[in-house]
Amino acid sequence: MAPFAYYGRLTRSQQAVYRKSDALVEIRLEDPTSLHSRVAALEAALNTEERAATERASQELVAGLTDAMGLPDVRVEVLAARPHSRWGELHGLYTQERGRKPKIQLWMRTAKKKRVVAFRSYLRTLLHEVGHHVDYTGLRLPESYHTQGFYKRESSLFHQLVPEAKGRVTMPTVEEYAKLPAEDRMRRMARTADELAAAIRGRDDGTLARRPDAKSWAAKEVVCHLRDVEEMFIGRFGMILAMDDPKLAFDPTTPDRWAEERQYLRNDAQLALAAFRTRRDESLALLRTLTSEQWKRAGVHASRGPITINDFVTLMAWHDDNHLDQLKRALEGTA
Repeated sequence: MAPFAYYGRLTRSQQAVYRKSDALVEIRLEDPTSLHSRVAALEAALNTEERAATERASQELVAGLTDAMGLPDVRVEVLAARPHSRWGELHGLYTQERGRKPKIQLWMRTAKKKRVVAFRSYLRTLLHEVGHHVDYTGLRLPESYHTQGFYKRESSLFHQLVPEAKGRVTMPTVEEYAKLPAEDRMRRMARTADELAAAIRGRDDGTLARRPDAKSWAAKEVVCHLRDVEEMFIGRFGMILAMDDPKLAFDPTTPDRWAEERQYLRNDAQLALAAFRTRRDESLALLRTLTSEQWKRAGVHASRGPITINDFVTLMAWHDDNHLDQLKRALEGTA
């Protein structure tokens, strides 16, 4: 059975938890710059290749994060080489035992070659486990599922903590995209197909189809998701332009269901990319014909209320960033 079929086996109450997790896509820190020095200290410690120093720096960063988010303390333990599991290497682990402080375990070296993990991959793993701590102690969820919302929350923390570096642009938040002129957001959308092409160029099918863990998408699945969601966006634009305040139904489990039912892993990544490019060009061509009044037309989402075409363009630009980041992490082998 495909990994995403587990949703269908959840009870109704568990599915409600899944949907709640998926609906929250961002965590905003009040002053992320106050933690940048701890991020830099962690990178320096990891570069020394000393386990004890890396553990201390990891603990300091996590302490800063939990304090900033008003969460209980969590203990960080850094171990040597990653263990194997049936689907690959284990990168990190979050555990809660009754009567004990929650614990995050991280492995700083790869399993086979015993090389120190790249800093960005290590930080991603650390924030992934912090994400589980947020779910259990902040959101008070009884289970911490690997939903799309979970990964987006992880990404939002990462891009607040990693300062803008020379040659690298920090990913804007939804709020920051919303402040940009429509033409700037569309320029971002116009770059996506080329950025996807550059990311997967020269990669064999095995690499593109390799999932970083049992519940995360492979790079190929990300491309297929973007292709299919683009078609959905085009359909929604058509509804909004043709009808007054149409209802916009969307099940948060649809992307995972599509990945299973449409057999994304058997798709050709280059063909999926070509289809995405065609659909994105169609979306942009349509958007450029709209009047200012048409940009204000809206559909009604069951939980989010009215969403205008302008709002959708903001979401599309931000959605592209998140999934490009997810694709690159899949290629690196990090969830």
